Amino acid sequence: MSNPITDITRRLGDRFGGFSRSGIAAIALMSLTACASVDAEGTGGQVAAAEPANDMAVEDEALVSDPLEPWNRYVFAVNDVVYTFARPWIAPYMVLPDEGKDTVNNFLHNLKTPVILLNDLLQGDMGRAWTTVKRFGINTTSGVLGLVDVAEEYGMPKHEEDFGQTLGTWGVGDGPYLVLPLLGPSNPRDGIGRGVDTVTDPLFWLTGGAAQAFSGGRMYGTFSNEYGRRSGEMDALRQSSLDYYATIRSLYTQMRRSKVQNIEGAKAQNAEVDYFSQTN
Repeated sequence: MSNPITDITRRLGDRFGGFSRSGIAAIALMSLTACASVDAEGTGGQVAAAEPANDMAVEDEALVSDPLEPWNRYVFAVNDVVYTFARPWIAPYMVLPDEGKDTVNNFLHNLKTPVILLNDLLQGDMGRAWTTVKRFGINTTSGVLGLVDVAEEYGMPKHEEDFGQTLGTWGVGDGPYLVLPLLGPSNPRDGIGRGVDTVTDPLFWLTGGAAQAFSGGRMYGTFSNEYGRRSGEMDALRQSSLDYYATIRSLYTQMRRSKVQNIEGAKAQNAEVDYFSQTN
């Protein structure tokens, strides 16, 4: 009987070992999308004014557990430099019209359906799980493999679920704030969740040259989609914040805790959520 850990390790080697240098770079750069997600989703898609952002950073400093702050700030600064050099990689995406960017986003979201559905079920949310199934069926057929979000026109908007959120619904606190090299803002719970999401994605287990090429393209597309849609918000937030690190830390914490409660998008900006009660 094969060892599951050995199989996963082998698959990771197969998945990343066959990529060209450009593919490997795309993987590393794609992983920085956590920072981009923080900016847009944590602010409801809009950048807050300088004063509220700075007030948030002051409040956050006493309420978010960050025992590794000196190290986290160092990694954060390095990641920010890498992000700056990553911009030329998304040039092909940036020239797309808004409709083209929406198409890319729709297609990538449709590919995540198995992971979203699994976590809907693990959280016991049968209603959202059924919506996920219907969205996949409608968008994969009528939406041409998910390129068009037909389901949203029928009152079934996108939603995100991951194993970090699932652990949160099971009562697992987020723990100390972490900034991971290349991976960006995180915490122990979300770090574990990221790994589980990777190995529970059916596409992770596909083999062969074509599968590797598709996986590399998907990673590059994800990186371009996340950063391309949010680069403006990130720049504005960087300029308006007295402490960019503390602001991102605060926004990330708020975003993740609101997602655990299934509060997404613009609703998260004004939701009455006790964002700072889970620092265990």
